[in-house]
Amino acid sequence: MPNDKSDNSPAETGAHLTEGPSDNSPVAKGKPSDIGDQEGQPRFSSSNSSGSRILQLDGLRGMAILLVILYHYISMTPPAARGIVSYMQATFGMGWSGVNLFFVLSGFLIGGILLDARNSTHYFKTFYLRRVHRIMPIYYLWIGIYFLVAFTPLVRWVGSTGIVPARPSIIPIYGFFLQNTVWSRQDAFRTVWLSALWSLAVEEQFYLVVPSVVRLFSKRGLVMLLGLTVLAGPLVRILVFRYIVPTHPAAPYMLTPCCADALAMGVLLAVGWREESLKQWLQRNLRFVYAAVGLLFLGFAYLAITGKSQYSYAMSVWGFSCVDAFFAGLLVVALMAPRGIWAGICRWPFLTDVGGVSYCMYIIHASVNRVCHAFLSSSPDGISTLSSSLATLLAAIATWGLAKLSWRLLESPMIRRGHRYRY
Repeated sequence: MPNDKSDNSPAETGAHLTEGPSDNSPVAKGKPSDIGDQEGQPRFSSSNSSGSRILQLDGLRGMAILLVILYHYISMTPPAARGIVSYMQATFGMGWSGVNLFFVLSGFLIGGILLDARNSTHYFKTFYLRRVHRIMPIYYLWIGIYFLVAFTPLVRWVGSTGIVPARPSIIPIYGFFLQNTVWSRQDAFRTVWLSALWSLAVEEQFYLVVPSVVRLFSKRGLVMLLGLTVLAGPLVRILVFRYIVPTHPAAPYMLTPCCADALAMGVLLAVGWREESLKQWLQRNLRFVYAAVGLLFLGFAYLAITGKSQYSYAMSVWGFSCVDAFFAGLLVVALMAPRGIWAGICRWPFLTDVGGVSYCMYIIHASVNRVCHAFLSSSPDGISTLSSSLATLLAAIATWGLAKLSWRLLESPMIRRGHRYRY
């Protein structure tokens, strides 16, 4: 679900998802450096081919969006009885966790931007204006197109593509980024065109809170608050599971307080990254980091093998915390061992390229898949037949191509405009 290209976040990253393609001169060629800002990127002089831009972060973003796409394109399709399709569906069953990786990246990158600018006289103004230029254009263009069709007679001609009639009451919910707080039986909330946008609501709600927290708290107070947020995550989800799930079945997965520990982990890493003594200690004791990541991987593997759903009680109690901590560990390894095997994988050109356009890919991938299947296959999704497999492959290629086009024509120009505002 969910990086500014110049801040390396999912909407930055949209951290979630919001960064752009990388190359040797990101600013000159209109390529910011979050999932966006050059200033939000940690500096590293070793093993990075793009100057101060850390390509490992682009690669991690690429992994996150690929996890999400594989989950929606393969695992979320009608279950196969046996064979390779069944195996692939099980293999990518944890693909939904790509959104959690986006959240950790977003916390790290947005937190870093805010920590570096916390004493700026234009702190709030610049942060929010840059976020508006990064997140809003493609988001409102997307939901605007959907509502234009859903509220007009055009909807009769496109039913097979997933666009369904909607009530006007849905407009303010998406317009004010409240879609993660609502559970409705109205088909429009579950259409592939809009359903993934819940994570962008989490991001926007995070943006409303974190700038004030970073600005007003001392470093010690900030670390304590972030630590408490991480520790309180399971308790919050357990309470939500007990009292809110009856009316909002996805609440432990989608509500911002339930995702806050993932974001807080990222911000904690951003604080630690700016402590030279801590970084030096980690460099000397990387074996402990590897051991911790290995243990967390065992927990992640157990969740994958046992097929734990993101809506299960086990995920609320300990699963999400394990997944988030595992991804945070992978981020630490990628940063602290830039010449290591993992960092090298994260710098693979394919991953960094996909990570650069992950924001648009995240928004459009499910609907592009539905459209391709509507025209090329008798099934609405899946890979169980030759025609459906070809439709899925075409959808993946088209998603990437459209995202590259969006980056060049819309996102990159808007990010450059947003960066006229200085901290």
